[in-house]
Amino acid sequence: MILLNYFEPETNSWQTISFARLPQQLSADARVWLNLNDASPEEIQQVLQRFAIMPTLAEDFSRQRHPPKLETQTDFSLLILRGYADPDFSEFNSSAQVNLLYSKQVLISLVRCHSASLLEQLTPKITADKSLQLTDWVKQFILTVSGSYLEKLIAFEDVLSELEDNMLQRGNDEQMALMMRYRSVLRKINRNLAYQKDIFADALYEEKSPLLNHFSAPDVRDFYEKFERLHSMTDLYYDQLSDLVEGYMSTTSHQINERMKVLTMVSTIFIPLTFIAGLYGMNFVNIPELANPHGYFYALLAMAVLGMGGMLWFKFKNWW
Repeated sequence: MILLNYFEPETNSWQTISFARLPQQLSADARVWLNLNDASPEEIQQVLQRFAIMPTLAEDFSRQRHPPKLETQTDFSLLILRGYADPDFSEFNSSAQVNLLYSKQVLISLVRCHSASLLEQLTPKITADKSLQLTDWVKQFILTVSGSYLEKLIAFEDVLSELEDNMLQRGNDEQMALMMRYRSVLRKINRNLAYQKDIFADALYEEKSPLLNHFSAPDVRDFYEKFERLHSMTDLYYDQLSDLVEGYMSTTSHQINERMKVLTMVSTIFIPLTFIAGLYGMNFVNIPELANPHGYFYALLAMAVLGMGGMLWFKFKNWW
């Protein structure tokens, strides 16, 4: 189903009409927003053909998954963004992809998202008594996409602090696995944010950027700063998680070394004693010391001297 909102200059208001009622020739002040969230593939192609969208733009717009990008041909610009669709960073199912085709008079939007609540949040609401420009709706899309990350990143700061306290007090393998999952999710969204940050960064330094045809320089700078801040936050959180992982690994390695030190001390002390016991426990007939009436006590004395000597040596080396 195609949801079509048409701004009539005569009434100075937005109206919801069917695609069949859309005038073939738009007046200079008319504006059209086609929401294709619930449209079938055939309806999407019908809309793209109606506005003579170039094949390369039409193909990218129709794809289920596409990296964030900005491309302009003839009258239309294609802007693909990715929002964060999951409730937190414990898992990553898929991104919310926002495809926007827009010109001065026409906006075609397609939002793909597995979360119905986020799908509703990502789609601005038409207000009948407002005669906003189409770029204002595109701006709302961009700000909503950035907001889908910001809210969760701010909430994740408290989660990270709690996780850090737990790891310092009573770290375990379960929390280690949780940190690895968080790192994996942050790495994926960091890549999406890097793409989107670069889109607006390029526009700041290109005099003929297509974004500047529809947005003012302060707006483009605001877009860039929002995504750059989000990208920096994910970098920071990823580094903090990496530090926690390395700290946990170092602590675990130190604990293993301490246990190995104890085992080494025990082994070093008892190996000579085992040698003496094994030597005189052999079943040979002619072992001279076996005839000595005090041989048993001499062997115990030798074992005691060797054992005490080993312990004193480790004490001298500050092993205990």
